[in-house]
Amino acid sequence: MKKFLSIFILLFIVGWAQAQQRVVYTINDGWKFKKGSLFEAQLTSCDDSSWEVINIPHTWNDKDGDDETPGLYRGPAWYRKSLLLDKSQEGRQAVIYFEGANREVQVYLNGAFVGEHKGGYTRFCFDITPHLRYGQENLFAICVNNVHNPNIPPLSADFTFYGGIYRDVYLQFMNPVHVATHDYASCGVYIRTPQVDKSEATVEVTTLLTNQTDRAVDVLVENVICDATGKEVRKTDASVRLAAGETKTDVSKKIKITSPRLWDIDDPYRYRVYTRILDKKRGALLDEVVNPLGLRWFEFDSERGFSLNGKARKLIGTARHQDYFEKGNALRDEMHVRDVLLLKEMGGNFLRVSHYPQDPVIMEMCDKLGIVTSVEIPVVNAVTETEEFLNNSVEMAKEMIRQDFNRPSVMIWGYMNEILLRRPYTEGKQLEDYYRYTEKVARALEATVRQEDPSRYTMMAYHNAPQYYEDARLTDIPMIQGWNLYQGWYEPDINEFQRLLDRAHHTYKGKVLMVTEYGPGVDERLHSYQPELFDFSQEYGLVYHRHYMKEMMKRPFIAGASLWNLNDFYSESRIDVVPHVNNKGIVGLDREHKDSYWFYKALLTQKPMVVIGNREWKARGGVVNTDNRACLQSIPVFSNAEEVELFTNGQSLGNKRLEAGCAFFDVPFVDGDNQLEAVALVDGCRVHDLLTVRFELIESFLKDSQKPFTELNVMLGSPRYFEDREANMLWIPEQEYKPGSWGFVGGTPYRRKTGFGTMLGSDIDIYGTNQNPIFQTQRMGIKSFKADMPDGEYSVYLYWAELDSDKKKEALVYNLGADSEQVLAGNRSFGLSMNGVTVLDDLNIARDYGYARAVIKKFMVTIKNGEGLRVDFHPKEGETLLNAIRIYRNY
Repeated sequence: MKKFLSIFILLFIVGWAQAQQRVVYTINDGWKFKKGSLFEAQLTSCDDSSWEVINIPHTWNDKDGDDETPGLYRGPAWYRKSLLLDKSQEGRQAVIYFEGANREVQVYLNGAFVGEHKGGYTRFCFDITPHLRYGQENLFAICVNNVHNPNIPPLSADFTFYGGIYRDVYLQFMNPVHVATHDYASCGVYIRTPQVDKSEATVEVTTLLTNQTDRAVDVLVENVICDATGKEVRKTDASVRLAAGETKTDVSKKIKITSPRLWDIDDPYRYRVYTRILDKKRGALLDEVVNPLGLRWFEFDSERGFSLNGKARKLIGTARHQDYFEKGNALRDEMHVRDVLLLKEMGGNFLRVSHYPQDPVIMEMCDKLGIVTSVEIPVVNAVTETEEFLNNSVEMAKEMIRQDFNRPSVMIWGYMNEILLRRPYTEGKQLEDYYRYTEKVARALEATVRQEDPSRYTMMAYHNAPQYYEDARLTDIPMIQGWNLYQGWYEPDINEFQRLLDRAHHTYKGKVLMVTEYGPGVDERLHSYQPELFDFSQEYGLVYHRHYMKEMMKRPFIAGASLWNLNDFYSESRIDVVPHVNNKGIVGLDREHKDSYWFYKALLTQKPMVVIGNREWKARGGVVNTDNRACLQSIPVFSNAEEVELFTNGQSLGNKRLEAGCAFFDVPFVDGDNQLEAVALVDGCRVHDLLTVRFELIESFLKDSQKPFTELNVMLGSPRYFEDREANMLWIPEQEYKPGSWGFVGGTPYRRKTGFGTMLGSDIDIYGTNQNPIFQTQRMGIKSFKADMPDGEYSVYLYWAELDSDKKKEALVYNLGADSEQVLAGNRSFGLSMNGVTVLDDLNIARDYGYARAVIKKFMVTIKNGEGLRVDFHPKEGETLLNAIRIYRNY
């Protein structure tokens, strides 16, 4: 009997030793899903027949995070899936692996509790070997909860806290003797390069080994370094004895590589390190893990900035959020890949992965493309003064570092962003105690990061309140100070930006400085030839970015900058011109390129390029403003040439020198199609760009029009053009009435008061529309709107919204003082007549429709006897108002 048992054990060991190696695959498809705290949803007896069927990646907030109802569902939800596992993997170790789920997770398998995880942005895994049933159905039940928990960062932030399993879920099968997976869901292999130069590199490989059998085993740990073609470069091996159930750390001896090919921004060369565990007696491969190896050295200096492999490089790039239009954060791998490609094509060499670790494919792409990265944990805005909060923060830092330890692109670990933006106290002992605890958290995180990975730099990002951070003693802690600066957006004077840079350089001697955020909000649909801060126009976006880049490039002590942001992203509490969206991206939620993207590409890319700007403006038009019946409008052209020539309809508009990648041409648009061509010479290479612009010419003097009148769409109180993309129509700025023309009579534009002056229009969300800019400006005290169009039958649409509330609202902390000062609406009512006929006697927008509600009234009007259209406003109480007018000729 003993002999038979020994033979059985021997055959079993040989069997798993010769079995296929790691098997890893996703189980993303066909989950049952239901929101709520459901009783015993982990049990097989739970009836999920009526549950929604979904695929992972998934979030339950993609719709309610972008609707008109404030707030979104934050609470528990359940995912269930029955999965038949065949017997091919029986006898192996099994792990369920999550790339990310927000933000508290409990996992059950076949009714048994498997494990839990706290934190929404790092990976985690659980050993499910004891609970699997091979050859049978297995019930996976997962509870995910995104409710606010004061002990789990982030507490608050300017992005939406989506709930759900929004990244891939895997099953992973391994032999019982394998490279460990339980070390914070890392790969179990850590590669260090303590010495690298052009002549020689030293590599150390640390491996965590696990023996999950009930007997000791002798293994050979082999590390093979191969070049990018797969050719072996170096190899080491070591014998290790593992006791039953033991996990042991094995550190390879130093591996020398002579004349290494370096990982660099322009040549991101990667070796591969194969870590193999072999049965020492039989030579059978038990497990294998592959990791990238990038050989490089780098330095940050407080005066000279950043250098890589001994060469000075200015790091210029973006931050990035993991959002997409109507998908929330539940993105496929291909969409993450696309984003990093966008950054590389722009010429960016830096990505601030913020404000949390992101999908592994993001890091993989940065390694491949030569993009230097900083990665940070989501300790944002504030801390909770508890040990549990501190411990959770420290655990997140360890997860982040160990999971991306081997990435050659990672050179900075970050751990706090604008942490004093939401101070719970403003003065006294409570504030002092809060400062001290925040300092305690910061020092604990700094110590953790430096202990975990002394080879990289640490960074903390501050907002423009340096005194707060000095009082809290936070400016001394990290190796790199990141400054989030928005002068010319949240603060009025754009030139204060460079003064703050020089102040920081003078004040914080020896500290490396980076600009970790800067950028204005830009709505692709808005344009203005009178750009100003907070108008969200493409044109002001260019003014802002050109200024910031000019000043940063002047200063070698600025090691780098990450503009905010690569893409627009959802922020449920925001309003502005696009509700629930922070539109500071240089590409949109759907990745449409804004002019600011082309500006950076012209400035940063080495590949010859020329692009005509405003190319997304499809429904374009304007008022005749030249003697030859054209509309002169400015067009930007972007190129990395020295000069560019622009042609319109075959006629040259001349050559212009480019300044920081931009040249501006006044283009005489005519009615109909306009053919634009830009031509430039870059390093002897001729490049050109073609753009067809369909232009709607609007007559200024309607009675003398050579073109039949069809429609007129005017936003009152506004100098902006707005493209209504749903209807393919253009709204144009207002003008004052002159006989024979059209325009307003009387009144003043609505401008909201802020902490430092006035701004165009309102920043409130207008309910009942997704065309906020039409309703966010208005002319107050208007007497009339007149248009001297020809006789005919017309539809006249009048647009209103009450922009002054009768209720106080909370200021949005992220606007840093740029919020409107509260103006409480008085009672205002007025009558309305058209060509002398009373159409409304007592219109009171606030009374009849409420605050911030879009109101459109359509009137049918017959114009005869050459009288044109006259809309008169008759005040009864308070001021009259009008937001927009549309005049459409029926026949």
